[in-house]
Amino acid sequence: MRWLLALLFCLLPALAQERVLKVLEAEKLELREEGGEEVFVLSGSPVRLTREGEALEAERVVYLRGRKLLLLSGKVRYRDKEGRLIQAEELQVDLSDEGFDALEVRIEAKDLLLTGPLCQRVAGAILLKEGYATPCFGCGQEVPDYAFRAREIVLYPGDRVVARGVVLLLQEKPVLELPVLLLFLSERRPLLEAGQDAGGLYLKAALPYVAEFGLGYALLGYYQGRGYGFGVDHFGVGEAKERYFFLHTPPDTFQYRGEYGLKRAEFAVSALVERDDTRERLTRFRLEALSPGAPRPEDWRYALRLEGFLDHDPATPPPRTLQRLPELEVQSPTLREGPFSLQGSLQVGRYLAETNPLNRSARALGPYAEAGRALLAHSEGLALSPWPGASLQGENRFRGFYYTTQNPTGEHERQVDWTTRLAFRQALGGVSLEAGYLRSVQEGESPFRFEALPSRRTHQATLGLGFQERPLALSLKGGRDLEGGKYLPLEGEARLQDQGYAFRVYHKRDLEGGGPLETQAEVGLTPYPLALKASLRYDHPKALFDPLLLQGSYALPAGGLNLAHRQGLNGEGALDTNLSLAFREGQDAYTLQARRDWPKGLSQLSAQAILGPRSLSFQASLDPQGLAYQAGLRFGTPPEPLWDLSLTGRYQEGFRGTNLRLALSQALPEVGFRLSANLHLPEVEDRETYLKDLTFSGGAELWGPTPPDENGENALPGLAFSGSLTYTRKPSSPEGYALALRNFGPTLTFLGRENTRLHLSALLTQNLPGEPLKPRFILVLDRCCWALRVTLDAGKGSFGLAFLYGGQAAGLLLSEEGVKLGGAP
Repeated sequence: MRWLLALLFCLLPALAQERVLKVLEAEKLELREEGGEEVFVLSGSPVRLTREGEALEAERVVYLRGRKLLLLSGKVRYRDKEGRLIQAEELQVDLSDEGFDALEVRIEAKDLLLTGPLCQRVAGAILLKEGYATPCFGCGQEVPDYAFRAREIVLYPGDRVVARGVVLLLQEKPVLELPVLLLFLSERRPLLEAGQDAGGLYLKAALPYVAEFGLGYALLGYYQGRGYGFGVDHFGVGEAKERYFFLHTPPDTFQYRGEYGLKRAEFAVSALVERDDTRERLTRFRLEALSPGAPRPEDWRYALRLEGFLDHDPATPPPRTLQRLPELEVQSPTLREGPFSLQGSLQVGRYLAETNPLNRSARALGPYAEAGRALLAHSEGLALSPWPGASLQGENRFRGFYYTTQNPTGEHERQVDWTTRLAFRQALGGVSLEAGYLRSVQEGESPFRFEALPSRRTHQATLGLGFQERPLALSLKGGRDLEGGKYLPLEGEARLQDQGYAFRVYHKRDLEGGGPLETQAEVGLTPYPLALKASLRYDHPKALFDPLLLQGSYALPAGGLNLAHRQGLNGEGALDTNLSLAFREGQDAYTLQARRDWPKGLSQLSAQAILGPRSLSFQASLDPQGLAYQAGLRFGTPPEPLWDLSLTGRYQEGFRGTNLRLALSQALPEVGFRLSANLHLPEVEDRETYLKDLTFSGGAELWGPTPPDENGENALPGLAFSGSLTYTRKPSSPEGYALALRNFGPTLTFLGRENTRLHLSALLTQNLPGEPLKPRFILVLDRCCWALRVTLDAGKGSFGLAFLYGGQAAGLLLSEEGVKLGGAP
């Protein structure tokens, strides 16, 4: 009922003082007082509520205001921020600490179903007592292939599951008891893999573990003739973000990566250490500690930064990246006292970086060197209005860089960036007076390239006078260069602007005897829908005009027409002319662009018409040598095929370089591909018609698999093909062509009962002709919640076997890269 919903929204502050609970739907509201506590009772079929990304449904909802408890009963459905669906007969939510208690619960988390008689959520983790779990609930199996019962199941944020007192079930029959079991629902990976590579046989295993300080995998491996490999992949479960990975592969390859991140209001820390010998034999590290972690404008700020690398291969030169070993920084808040403000910072550190090639003493240190540096920065501000119509603003900004390196005279190197500004303005009616002072200096040298500043010195005072009384505006500005001891050029400007017209004149004159410097003039008329503009500039020292610019436009109801022309006034004549037209009517759109370069004798034309699902385009370029052209046609609407035709060439004493390009693309679940071809058409130097190149990428399901009947007979396999194929015409080769295959081949799919699929793929990745066929065979038995994969690669001479669990482990995907099977390399 509308009046009830309106009343509910008015009661939202009472239902949740932190304004996070919203009532979307209810049929009845009761207000009670029990034991001195306000109680709100909502009923409906159902009552619907939302709470900061969470959705709740129940037939009856009771809110105890004093204890901030929410009691739900009757067909309760609760979807939390992680996307997990919790269904229960009764649910009690504590709005103060995000916890809840539930009876007879069912939880759907990604590909895992959990059920149990009692459930609690504490500190973001869901605890299920005497629980049951299976990843096969969505696979259509009458009896799940595997599941487990446990004395206790904990579901952590990010869908990590830890179970204790576990009984594994196959086809609902107990087969094994384990003290603990760990699952990563968001990271499906092979737990056991055997195979053969160029070095011989190998065996890899990832064994899960759980400890008080976290959970993860112990990584073990055996490599024939090479030795053993070992490692760990650890995840922390506390407040901080922790991930530690280490792997040693014989004979001497190391890979490790450690991440740590913690952010609190009082401080924040982030750290990273990583090494991967398969790319470079370096250990890179980075640390940043901040205090406070969430700074406020009035806080002092402190920072410690450490960044660098350790080189494990002396035979190769190290990278010339910036290293901070370490860097300390303190920064004050902006301190204000009346019209004054002050802010400062100090940064001290030791650095290794590329040296400044413009610094002679730095060049003597080599291309990569280290030095200590202190950076002192401060800024002061002034904002004052001493009397009506007057304003005074000032700024002083200083940065001083001080280094431990020395210049040839024995002094420590430094560089300074110092700017001081002061501006005063007085307005009296339409008259204004402005005075300004500026001093800006950048000087000194830095040994490092990353922070070297160019030398600059500016010191000047300016004075300006203005008058504005619509439609007239006048301004005059001049000044004195205090560094060079001379007057700045005098600049004057007059504007006359009102609705329908605008006129501007600007003149700049040298007061040191150089005479006039430049003069500009602009005039514009804007009687709607027309707009006309002309602008001109004259350079007095060079006695040359800039090109005269003439512009005109006409506003259409759904578009516009624009014309621009540049005319040289120094004897050049016409320079260029540009025309553009844009118009839209409903779903149809038209554009036209034309350009004429008069000195080069070049004319260009581009036009396009979009007519619903069809698009026509034409481009042409005419010069004294000939005409180049391109015409295109595009049509099709998804999910129908999309066609793209393009004809290109050049006419110069006959047709030359004539090509017809065709592109066809399709995007459907059973068919997804892109086909492009280039057809050579007869021309002056080659009268033949032939296919120059062709590329196919993607895949298509020719027919789907037929499942067996009730008697287990009459099953037929499905056939699909995918990958990438490229044909190129090569008259110079003996065969006259080249063929490149990338993961190209057929896939047979057999469909069994309960969503069981068997995929057999034969894929080719090689160049033809001239190379013997070396296919890669992949056999995958997919039971939806687990899969077994066998790989035989004739090209590498390797054999692989892997078992995967969870999710649609081997879903068939058709893409431009080819057939993708879950877990396949």
